[in-house]
Amino acid sequence: RAVLISGVGFFTDAYDLFVIAIVATLVKSQWHLSTTQTSWVTGSAILAAFFGALFFGRIADIIGRKTVYTVVALIMIVGAIASALAPGFLFLVVARFVLGLGIGGDYPVSAVLMSEYANRKDRGRLVGLVFSMQALGLIVGPLVALVLLSSGISGTITWRLLLGLGALPAAAVVYLRAKMPESPRFQARVQGKADRAAKQLH
Repeated sequence: RAVLISGVGFFTDAYDLFVIAIVATLVKSQWHLSTTQTSWVTGSAILAAFFGALFFGRIADIIGRKTVYTVVALIMIVGAIASALAPGFLFLVVARFVLGLGIGGDYPVSAVLMSEYANRKDRGRLVGLVFSMQALGLIVGPLVALVLLSSGISGTITWRLLLGLGALPAAAVVYLRAKMPESPRFQARVQGKADRAAKQLH
């Protein structure tokens, strides 16, 4: 379950970050954006991810992985939906920045969560499986775009759907994460609940 939940997080991160290249091409034509404006559309989420990773990575060490993981997933949902509904350039850049904060927070927390659930024998394999979901997100994004573009749907609806669909896996993360206990190592080392952590691992 930990592999699935952390993996879906990485899948969502990759989908949201890399589908914007296709979206930017469509938006540039529709809104007549300059090269600089297009760069802001494509790069705002990546810029925000830097700050999100620094902030949420540290917060996860203080208040726990489960809480932060849920918060960053909710931020990604808000960012994805807001991006899909963007009425103009500035709104889209801000919405993508919000999304990027969630993505940045998800990367370290997903990786740490998986490494803390995995035992020493299988840790490398399990963490590798989680990271492989990023490659899947890179593949699915263009495939979804290809299907939408070849279906005859207008470019406006296509890019809005591409951005909005990023909220679905993030919502799945929120649902699945709510059913999982806090990281056993965080419970044992930070909260001092070693007995409870040991029971949840069985």
